[in-house]
Amino acid sequence: MKYSDFFTSLTGFSPYPWQERFSRWDGSNVALVNAPTGAGKEAGAVIPWLYSYETGNPTTTRLAYALPTRSLVDQVYSNTLDVVERSGLSVIKVYCLKGGKIESGFEQDLTQPCILIGTQDQLLSRALNRGFGVSWGQKPLHCAALTNDCRWILDEIQLTGVGYNTLVQLYRQWLDLGTFGSTQLCLMSATFDETPLKDLAIAQFELDADDLAHPILGSKVERPKPVNRAEVDSPDAIAKLVRQQHQPGYLSLVVMKQVKRARELGEQLADLNHLVIHSRFLGIDREKLQDRLKGYQGLLIATQVVEAGVDLDADLLITELCPWSSFVQRCGRCGRTRTDNQVQIYWLDYQQDWQALPYKQEECEATRDRLLGVTDASLHQLAQMPLPDLDLPRYPLGKKEVETFFRTHYKTRDNYHEISKYVRDAHNFTVSVVWSVERPKRLPHQRFLCPVPEGEFKQFCQTNNVACWVWGDDVWEQKEPAKGDVAWLPIDAGGYSHQRGWTGNANDKPIPYSLEVEPEYNDPPFAFNLELGVHLKDTEDALRQFIPHLQRLGLSDELIDELLRCARWHDWGKAHPVWQTYANAEDELLAKSKEYGTPREMKGYRHELASAFAAASQGTSFLSQYLIAAHHGKVRDSLWPTNPKERFNPKVLRGVELGTNLPSFEINGVETLPSVKLSFSGKAATWDKQVKTLLRQYGPFKLIYLEALIRNADVQASKTREEEASHDRNCNH
Repeated sequence: MKYSDFFTSLTGFSPYPWQERFSRWDGSNVALVNAPTGAGKEAGAVIPWLYSYETGNPTTTRLAYALPTRSLVDQVYSNTLDVVERSGLSVIKVYCLKGGKIESGFEQDLTQPCILIGTQDQLLSRALNRGFGVSWGQKPLHCAALTNDCRWILDEIQLTGVGYNTLVQLYRQWLDLGTFGSTQLCLMSATFDETPLKDLAIAQFELDADDLAHPILGSKVERPKPVNRAEVDSPDAIAKLVRQQHQPGYLSLVVMKQVKRARELGEQLADLNHLVIHSRFLGIDREKLQDRLKGYQGLLIATQVVEAGVDLDADLLITELCPWSSFVQRCGRCGRTRTDNQVQIYWLDYQQDWQALPYKQEECEATRDRLLGVTDASLHQLAQMPLPDLDLPRYPLGKKEVETFFRTHYKTRDNYHEISKYVRDAHNFTVSVVWSVERPKRLPHQRFLCPVPEGEFKQFCQTNNVACWVWGDDVWEQKEPAKGDVAWLPIDAGGYSHQRGWTGNANDKPIPYSLEVEPEYNDPPFAFNLELGVHLKDTEDALRQFIPHLQRLGLSDELIDELLRCARWHDWGKAHPVWQTYANAEDELLAKSKEYGTPREMKGYRHELASAFAAASQGTSFLSQYLIAAHHGKVRDSLWPTNPKERFNPKVLRGVELGTNLPSFEINGVETLPSVKLSFSGKAATWDKQVKTLLRQYGPFKLIYLEALIRNADVQASKTREEEASHDRNCNH
């Protein structure tokens, strides 16, 4: 099937000329898609990747589609689900990763084709091995999925702030340090600053004469949008302008810079049919507002949350001054799809002192200077205007930083501030607040949290003498909150209105709402007892199924053989009496138990480290020892205790008492493992140094991918046994 026919079968219309050209991009350089709102960037980016599977020549196993806002994620996720279903490519799964909805499973099978659609902070934090909302043991799996064999798309880059620079720097590290398979980068926007791309090979895709001559695309791009200057000197003047220009039965969009201003304007216009939407709502309330926006006709008062991802087609736009790229996005929220209606745009020119926050004063003044000469904001006209020089935030992300993020031991774990500066802008740093009658037992799901500026929240607690509880590693702690923390308030403390969001007024008290909490990542009891020898062979067999995929990614036969042995020996340490007692084993050595004891019985025993020591006794390379030890993500770059308060004991490393024995046992039909005495030659620092050597040999991205493969095989082996047992039970019934 030709690409144009495939595209038409999924969308119902033929591809635009630029979309046809982009379908031939091979990922060998950075793709820049410079196209205005409504030009079909989403379909133009996703369908070529699907077409590679339709034709049997997949470009990458995963497609990561990163966006600046949750509302944009909702839109792209829903559309992509529909497109994939129409394609008939049932092998491809689609996952959503945004605050309030974090789908997992893609990290458990790196050979499974999938599309990951998420906010920039969720996807980028995972690519840096610091995935938000992911347990420390699971972070390396997510990192492996997003740094190897993956095509990245970063959409609306002018709204991603620091995320744009971070992803480009990360791409440079993929090229320099190496990955398995191809790792590709596509950037899309209506406005571009190419400064971060200096010295990178680039392929440009933008609208040309054929696109402008297209009967549908051309009419969208060139339709006029008159721009008007409105002099105002007070909030009352803004309200008066809205009353004058808003027509009942039509959609009018008013965009304010600050949440406080948006709320106040809504109160002044309370007699009009209106909605106020901003970022300071509980996730559950934001979802309700998003639903109300579908087909909404009336007055919509909002902040910059509507700049992208909200499917609006307003007849009137009134906006405060903002950076030029944001103004372009706001213009894209009106006259978007229809071409037969009259559109009017007003920008507010303050005649008295005003503040640009949360933007920079000079950026807003630069926009004002431009707008004084602009009478039409058609997409074509705006595209002809070069983007002003942007002072984009940038933090160094070189080899040193990447290797620091590779490590997950507590001594190298950075706090929220240090990772967040790479994935979201400083003015987005907030405290996430949950209200309930009693403190939840675990961390609440993000749908039930409300982002509140750190300073405002601290002031609220001080003014109202409210004790603040912050979620620590596993418990609530009474302390002062910092940016990125999750904080709990009792319902009676107030500060929130379901209609207006965060108000900071103690008299506004939310109605008690039922909470969901984040799941624990501990392995549940198995449905039945599974012999250790059986599970080890199953795991090797599971990894053997990966071989064609691994060969396509360029792994050598020698390395694949080493991985097979790692899979076969990965749980060798479970033969230890400590673990077998925990598993309530009786006549046979178990790998999985239907009735475990209490974790205290283990005394911190990490069976995977014992497995690595046993493998070392057989003369294996340190790579094998490391991959076996790392397959649960608990023992990776260090053997030092995980609790900083715990004293180091060189005779007991991560609960493994040196000098104790593993008994001999048979791996079904494969080999008999000998009895071995557990030992470690050298100090704990020796392990750290050998990990550094592996990083030099393989690079962090390849090494973390190899770790994930052993865990993937382990999971697949267990899953297969459980499915077989479930099938047998159903047949017996």
